[in-house]
Amino acid sequence: MGTHKDDDRGAAYVLKAGEENRRYAQDLLRENERLRLRVGALENERLGLVERVQLTDHLLQEHDAMRSVVEGLERDRHQLQEQLLRQREQATRQQRDSEDLQRRLGEIQDQNRRFAEEYVEVEARNNNLMNLYVASYRLHGTVDRNEVLGTIQEIVANLVGCEEQAIFEIGPEPGVLRLVAAVGIDGDRFRSVTVGEGPIGRTAGEGKVYVADVAKTAADDGGELTACIPLSLDGKLVGAIALFRLLPQKAGLAQVDHELFELLATQAATALYCTQLHAERQQVR
Repeated sequence: MGTHKDDDRGAAYVLKAGEENRRYAQDLLRENERLRLRVGALENERLGLVERVQLTDHLLQEHDAMRSVVEGLERDRHQLQEQLLRQREQATRQQRDSEDLQRRLGEIQDQNRRFAEEYVEVEARNNNLMNLYVASYRLHGTVDRNEVLGTIQEIVANLVGCEEQAIFEIGPEPGVLRLVAAVGIDGDRFRSVTVGEGPIGRTAGEGKVYVADVAKTAADDGGELTACIPLSLDGKLVGAIALFRLLPQKAGLAQVDHELFELLATQAATALYCTQLHAERQQVR
């Protein structure tokens, strides 16, 4: 009886121990599964960390490469800035040189223009002097009265540009100018002029060349006097030349016209006086 109870207690103990071992084993299995999962998680984390490390290394390498590129670009930028600065300085120098050249070119052009104007002026003056010489030569190239009068008329018409003119000489009556040649005017109106009266007479009496303020052209009406040249020899009045309207293309009197008037004032007087002496000598013979 006692043995049977001991066996029951032993069996219960064994069952209890087995149950505990079974629960323990299950706990171990669960712990093992938990650890296995944990190890898997850690492995995944390790792999993740490895990937991150590799990615970080790659990024670091790319960063280093980009930094090298940036440093190279920065060096290129500095070089470009230096080149740009040099080019700007060169452009500034070229601009100054261009402005200097333009200024010098302008000065040369102004100088050339002045030279051209001076040349034209010299040419015109030489031409005027030649005309004056030819006029003087023609006046003294003959002692024929009609030729001298015709030469005076041609000089006034061709060199001055006036085809309305009159030539006067002192006549037998003292203080009276008589008309000896005329072109383009009413000869009866100016048959004789008293010295000291009227524009022609006053000019002859004063002994100074008269020039109107405004030259009369052929488009004007009337016989207004444009110029009057008293002819004197050794301070003695011997005649006068009156110029009326100028040709249409003659805008006015130039400096050479005034010089020609001065030449006629003396040379024409001498030429007419010589023709008079020649005529008197021919009469004596």
